[in-house]
Amino acid sequence: MMGDNLSLPVTPLMIGKGSVQTSGVTMNVFLTSDDIMQAAEAMLKQAYHLENIDALDVAEGFLISYHYAHFTKPGRIAHRVLVCRDEAELPSIASIFQGADWHERECYDFHGVKFAGHPNLLPLLLDPETPNGVLLKDDKSRKPLREILNPGEIVFKGEGFTLFDEKQPE
Repeated sequence: MMGDNLSLPVTPLMIGKGSVQTSGVTMNVFLTSDDIMQAAEAMLKQAYHLENIDALDVAEGFLISYHYAHFTKPGRIAHRVLVCRDEAELPSIASIFQGADWHERECYDFHGVKFAGHPNLLPLLLDPETPNGVLLKDDKSRKPLREILNPGEIVFKGEGFTLFDEKQPE
């Protein structure tokens, strides 16, 4: 599923067509943590490379973003996964993209997000005695994701995915 000559073996929660001029991302693809490894494998098979992985501490939890680019096709693709703050864990994609090793360790250092199956989830930039999650915000500093991230023009939205709806369910 996807379009624009990009294929994923999983059904996304939502797809937003972004703008290179405003965000640098041509497509935002929201996935579940269960789908992130299959999606990463599909990107590798289509000759995309991983640029970076980052974590954003928002009101709903942590938004983990995987940015991909292609050497011969224009545009950047962002795979985005929202995880609960209390259970901040995703599968590692370091076995698919070796460069993910450092990016996942950095997310662990600064936000305390764990990556299951990571071969070496040790501090990368911080002293081993420093507690994980040094960049965590306090509750009143966290903003809702929809106030921070513009997903672009919504071209697909799965049933029950309400993260960017104007009126949020109670």
